[in-house]
Amino acid sequence: MNKPKLFVVEGTHDEVFLKSIIPGILTISVGGSQIKKDVIDFLINHQDKFDIILLLDPDHAGEYIRKKLSKILDHPKHIFVEQKDAHSTNRKKIGIEHMDSSLILNLLANEIVQKNQMEKLMLSDLYALGLTGSKDSKLRRSIITNHFHLGHCNSKTLLDRLSWIGLTKEDIKAVLDATSS
Repeated sequence: MNKPKLFVVEGTHDEVFLKSIIPGILTISVGGSQIKKDVIDFLINHQDKFDIILLLDPDHAGEYIRKKLSKILDHPKHIFVEQKDAHSTNRKKIGIEHMDSSLILNLLANEIVQKNQMEKLMLSDLYALGLTGSKDSKLRRSIITNHFHLGHCNSKTLLDRLSWIGLTKEDIKAVLDATSS
């Protein structure tokens, strides 16, 4: 039996936006970077009843919330948003509520399942793959993040996200090799 999906967002504007394009969608707002304790308690106590999907703003606060919830929840799913897709029309704000609705609908097909029993990638693996420490590291990281729908990442964040989804060094190398041929 499939569990209902519960989308975790930062604020009420995100909830209103999602409900305007997907009537009936289940959402819960964490109340910004000061995550409400009652929301954390609800998510922990009901995670067996829902597929919990973290759909957070592609900014510092969103990443902070994602990391905190990822540590306390069992197998949350992730949807990552690119910063360039989440700017307000005046380009002064960034958030889910500023996105194009068709883009949001496309992103919903790219849920990343977090696996907590994972083979741990090491920073040395990223160096060996040229994902950090070389002149084309940013381009190589972009290839990987685009392929796996991980959003923009620096090396440390990429290491976390690749580990979350249980990828091995060989999985990553295969993607890089496929793009270079």
